[in-house]
Amino acid sequence: MEITFLGTSSGVPTRTRNVSSVALRLPQRKEIWLFDCGEATQHQLLRSDLRTSQIRRIFITHMHGDHIFGLMGLLASCGLAGTVTQIDVYGPPTLDRYIASCLRWSVMRLPYKLQVHTVEPGEVFSDGEFTVTCRLLHHRVPAFGYRVTESDRPGRFHVEKAQALGIPFGPLYGQLKQGKTITLEDGRTFDGRDFCDPPQRGRSMVYCTDTLFCDSAVELAQQADVLIHEATFSHQEADLAFARLHSTSTMAAQVAAFAQVKLLFLTHFSARYAPGNPIQVEDLLAEAQAIFPNTRLARDFLHYEIPREGSVPEELPPSQHASLDSAKTVDHPEAQTGAAVQKNAPAIAINRATRQQMQQKLGIDAATANAILERRRQQKFTCLEELERLYPQVAWNTLNVHF
Repeated sequence: MEITFLGTSSGVPTRTRNVSSVALRLPQRKEIWLFDCGEATQHQLLRSDLRTSQIRRIFITHMHGDHIFGLMGLLASCGLAGTVTQIDVYGPPTLDRYIASCLRWSVMRLPYKLQVHTVEPGEVFSDGEFTVTCRLLHHRVPAFGYRVTESDRPGRFHVEKAQALGIPFGPLYGQLKQGKTITLEDGRTFDGRDFCDPPQRGRSMVYCTDTLFCDSAVELAQQADVLIHEATFSHQEADLAFARLHSTSTMAAQVAAFAQVKLLFLTHFSARYAPGNPIQVEDLLAEAQAIFPNTRLARDFLHYEIPREGSVPEELPPSQHASLDSAKTVDHPEAQTGAAVQKNAPAIAINRATRQQMQQKLGIDAATANAILERRRQQKFTCLEELERLYPQVAWNTLNVHF
């Protein structure tokens, strides 16, 4: 489950942020699910590594323009490309009429099947592998938050153990994998649970925007791996948030804390926090981290792969836009993430090859190497001195680490 932020601004685009859209890529089935489709989303897709031909489902939160004005252009382009066979679109009441009107008055003919689903609180979609549910949030118009939950995976089946006990290969192995009890011809009985590791919990992602703080968002996000929540305003401007039924950074953090999620991404920032203004998005991050420390700022083209339970998340390869995005970091401070990032401090680049060097050349165990990579991902350190203090056993000057 790979997340790519295609737009992280609210209302209007800025020089560094487009309006709302998030892509969830499911590599195992070669599908992309979009959440909202603001103006120019298809341009953002072209500047990323995502393939428009893989778009299979689109989930719309509500009918405000900064979340839907890119939808019809994207659907039309998918038709002209000729590589799409079906797209299912999910959203609030009137979405079907909006799409029908656009098709009618633009005289648009789509060569693929387009199915529009009006959602209600509860289950929206399920196919045995993924389930999508939604809850009604608190906004000026009907707005829904969505949760994608992956089904649990069976634990690893230890075939070598079954072979050692003389269990004949065949249908009996399938029964053991399912945790069933089997009886052999010689009378021996075996419990399948003795041959399997515990089930692996499925991953989950929650997307909540636009909304004021509400209980339904907390309920939807319970123990999610990733919560993507709007933070249109800073805590200092909570009066605007209440007046416009949007969230502050601290409201988003409270949802994450109450729901006990693993990671919070802030998004949907007001243009008032663009570079050069008194309050920056880094200030919103600091406000949120005071309540929920494991908070990150979303930015356009940021990639994040939701890790499986017990594994350490790794940053995905950069998109086609990554070089442009990193080049703007100094000129546009809002593209940086992490409250601990010092002003104008250069980033640390630690990649998979570096981890292998730490393990092979210096004898660093995998747990320590993964911990260093995780701290790098969260930007817990920003200079060589901090690394040397935290991990004195690593000869950093001999490794592929750039400052």
